[in-house]
Amino acid sequence: MIATAMSTLLVLILSVFPEPIMAFTSPSRAAATGTARLAKNIGHVAARKNPSSLNAIKEATFGMGCFWEPAESLLKHPGVLATTVGYTGAPPNKPPPSYDTVCFGNDYVEAVRVVYDDTILDYTTLLDEFFDAQKPGLSRQYASIVFVDDTKSSEQQQAMEWKSTNVKTKVKRSDNLPYEIVEIEPLSKFYRAEEYHQRYWEKQRLRAAIAVVLLAGSSGAFDDLGGGAIGQFEVGGFAFDTICNGVFLVGAAWMILERLIARDVRELRSGDLIAEL
Repeated sequence: MIATAMSTLLVLILSVFPEPIMAFTSPSRAAATGTARLAKNIGHVAARKNPSSLNAIKEATFGMGCFWEPAESLLKHPGVLATTVGYTGAPPNKPPPSYDTVCFGNDYVEAVRVVYDDTILDYTTLLDEFFDAQKPGLSRQYASIVFVDDTKSSEQQQAMEWKSTNVKTKVKRSDNLPYEIVEIEPLSKFYRAEEYHQRYWEKQRLRAAIAVVLLAGSSGAFDDLGGGAIGQFEVGGFAFDTICNGVFLVGAAWMILERLIARDVRELRSGDLIAEL
């Protein structure tokens, strides 16, 4: 019983902050994971067997408000192979951003880059999904924007026609968000955001569950398990509840620290996210 409990605790310890540790100990490895890894086994075996189908794998970039939730929402739609969150929309002369400079500046937009299979989800339908999933705000940081590649005239034309059609029909979202709020801008440099922003809600849900278990352990909720063996268990003079409390505090401190020291923003060029699949 004690061995099982300690094995469970060890798993919890290792689960508190695996992604941030990977981001700082091996940035290149971290860059190749994140949300893109969710799509590795989705339809790409067939794509490798039929190289022509790779032409259907495309990218799109959107400003959708705070990027955490929209990135996760879009990833649930059939045809969306990967999403990553980042910063874009600034003039060419602006230096690479960080989360702080985006929050306190007026140039960069929080954005979601999407990789999608055009044979399953066409661009116009993806625009509909973008509109439904976005949560725009009033500032430039949280603007609603479709970023179009000006080297692809068809993409720009489709975006403009999509907006024009919906504005003319006076269509609104269920919460009355109008299509007029959507801007269409040329695609500019896209910078992948810090690792702790990637798959944010997925990681936070896991961390919240772990925190509840650790807080329960630190309060003595497990002391009576195994006939009281857990309550009597000690390692190096530290009781089980003290260990749980310590792990919780270390995890909380790390969550604060990772935000202060994260500087792993990097530019993603066109096609880079596709190449990571």
